[in-house]
Amino acid sequence: MKNGDPRILIVRLSAIGDVVRALPVLHVLREAFHDAQIDWAIERKAAAIVEDHPLLDDLLVFERPEGWLESTKAFLGFCNRVRRNRYDVVMDLHGIFKSGMIAGFSRAKRRVGFARPRSREGSGLFTNRKVRLSSNRLNRVEENLALCEAVAPRVGWPSVTIYVPPEIQEYVEGYFEETFDGGKQIIAVHAPVDRPEKQWSLTNYAALCDLLLSDGRFEVLLTWGPGQREMVQRVVSLTRRNPVMAPETPDLKHFAWLVHLADLYVGGDTGPMHIASAMGTPVVALFGGTDSKKHAPYRPPYTVLDANELPPCDDEGAAPGAKELMQRVTPEMAYDACVKLLAKVGEESQGRQ
Repeated sequence: MKNGDPRILIVRLSAIGDVVRALPVLHVLREAFHDAQIDWAIERKAAAIVEDHPLLDDLLVFERPEGWLESTKAFLGFCNRVRRNRYDVVMDLHGIFKSGMIAGFSRAKRRVGFARPRSREGSGLFTNRKVRLSSNRLNRVEENLALCEAVAPRVGWPSVTIYVPPEIQEYVEGYFEETFDGGKQIIAVHAPVDRPEKQWSLTNYAALCDLLLSDGRFEVLLTWGPGQREMVQRVVSLTRRNPVMAPETPDLKHFAWLVHLADLYVGGDTGPMHIASAMGTPVVALFGGTDSKKHAPYRPPYTVLDANELPPCDDEGAAPGAKELMQRVTPEMAYDACVKLLAKVGEESQGRQ
């Protein structure tokens, strides 16, 4: 409620996947405080995740300019904007120095953040209510909900919503109608990741595409983001069959509806994987270089293939690097996981009818 009471600010500036996993906090807060003003402080790159959210009153977007001096001036101006809004409660879900400064500058009476070691870079200096986590391997969503409980009790299973305008839904649905005949299930495969230790080999992704396409029941849609076109083209060149390469999506909302329309999503520990899960799409998540306990999808249905839990490959050294570790997951394992998860989802759907 605009100009409502109390006035609450959520601070989670980035990254895309982390912003998605902070969304349940917004739902819990709105359930507890129907008449509150609830705002969100965020950076531009991830803003589309919460933009126009039906439970949010205002979005405070930090536009970071180029250059250290210009960026510092812009950030101080952003902090002053936060202060002028006179928040009663500020929740620092990010836990770094920058997010801590935003909380401190707000002068809110209740500034809630994580205790160490979850808080970093001295962010705890700016909060006056520090939440200590019960474990250092909680799922990131559980961490956020634990912090939220310092402000509002959790009620049931928290929801997740990424708002996608009707015109974007219609546009993406038109693409699907033109591209696929509707007789097969569509599997979105997202090969690119932002860190080498998370990267399953492109050869493996190509082999998985071929296995899925040779099955006869599936279409494969290769999704990608800014700067990732060449990597996906490489996957296409390595396949023997013909997966569909998705068009460039103008923004995260287009991407969200694209993966929402898919019957299944396959990919590594990335923001797009968390978007797919938030949009209700079943997920097969590939892990190796990061902790699947902390970063697995939170919303079922999903299957995690964690290389850390698999036996070594025959040609693997005694102490494999994270990138080599990922290759313990074979294309055949991923294919089997896709088939089993889709079958399980189908059985559950029939059971509800």
